[in-house]
Amino acid sequence: MEAHSGNRENTPDVMSTMNDTVVLSAVRTPIGKLGGALSSLAATTLGGEAVRVAVEKSGVAPEALDHAIMGEVIQAGTGQAPARQTVFFAGLPKTIVADTVNKVCASGMLAIANGHRLIQTGAARTVIAGGMESMSGAPYLVPQARFGYKMGNAQLLDAMVHDGLWEAYFHCMMADATDGVATHFGITRAQQDEFALRSHRLAIAAHDQGRFAEELIPLKVATKQRGKLIADRVPAPRVAVGVGAMFADQTPDQFVADPAKFSPYLADPSAPFNLVDRDESPRKDTDLATLAKLKPIVKNGNITAGNAPGVNDAAAVLVLAGADFAKANGLTPLATIRGHETAAWDPPYLPLVPALAAQKLLDRHGLKASDIALWEINEAFAAVTLTSADRLGLDLDKVNVDGGAIALGHPLGASGARIVGHLVHALRARGGGLGIAAICSGGGQGDAMLVEVR
Repeated sequence: MEAHSGNRENTPDVMSTMNDTVVLSAVRTPIGKLGGALSSLAATTLGGEAVRVAVEKSGVAPEALDHAIMGEVIQAGTGQAPARQTVFFAGLPKTIVADTVNKVCASGMLAIANGHRLIQTGAARTVIAGGMESMSGAPYLVPQARFGYKMGNAQLLDAMVHDGLWEAYFHCMMADATDGVATHFGITRAQQDEFALRSHRLAIAAHDQGRFAEELIPLKVATKQRGKLIADRVPAPRVAVGVGAMFADQTPDQFVADPAKFSPYLADPSAPFNLVDRDESPRKDTDLATLAKLKPIVKNGNITAGNAPGVNDAAAVLVLAGADFAKANGLTPLATIRGHETAAWDPPYLPLVPALAAQKLLDRHGLKASDIALWEINEAFAAVTLTSADRLGLDLDKVNVDGGAIALGHPLGASGARIVGHLVHALRARGGGLGIAAICSGGGQGDAMLVEVR
């Protein structure tokens, strides 16, 4: 999609740095349901495919990639250095440094923020940044099993709940804590259900009208060889040109990882597969009457399975670069990252912290909420988006214009990157301007990122 100039007469200029961070590509996989179409794929497989396609779309030569940062929350059982795995799975140079970050739901946004800082400080020219999660693949944990039990029953802990959804300070599900805060702020059940219906309708319309086309990666999920993606070829890691003079001679074969042994790709066009090219969760059949019948998660509460997101599987990745690098290599940016801020409050205050971070970001850049053309506020619960939008004084017509996590899903480690990536595409489709993506995360923290499309 070509960038549009848009109507920018009333859009304030944001001070540029010496070398802006630009977005060269932004992609994501479809978002699968728990136990659904993507449940056979590891988080690193989803992440690796998103990395591979994001690099291909960016136009950056693999040898010019410096760093990769991937968010993941439920890392138990994923294997050593998950971000590093995505680099190898994508067939990128083995010289790319890779970090895995965990800030619960904000992990994918933190990955982008850290990549932005690397570029701003001159520590990297190019960064792969995003997030991934397979909540279907989360294991069960057996505490104390290493040294055995003297007597009595053992307990299994669900890593998805314990590491991703459990409020560590009040010892309850995050929905429980959020429900009380939402009631405190006067967010009603009816408001939350109406917002949930809006999310589904907008997401379905976005799919039907092709508004996810620029970001969505179709996946061919093998049906007989579990955990594999069907591909034309198996990507093989390469050595970057001119890197590591002391190792100029070819590494002996016994020290080179063999893609045939570790790759999640199956280069067999005759193998059976399921094509997954659409998010699984948006529902055309939902309505207010159906939503109103759902029981609250907390007794006498307002949050239900209908006005909260599901638990999901997906990955989202952006390729970032310095503006000078993009210009020197003839690459056309999709957007520019203008800043990132984070804020924190008492752990249950998930509905408030996206607004706190966003206001901090606005203040930092001398902006007003009305200066922002589009907002993406992650729908951790309807109460989160509604509370933050109310605190910021936002027109909901500018918020989550193509639906959000209630409809699409909330794969924890990927969501922060998904909303930034979609914000970029949504701004481009609507004439450009400034946009803010904001997200809450467990422990009572909020993150917000400012992007600009010219």
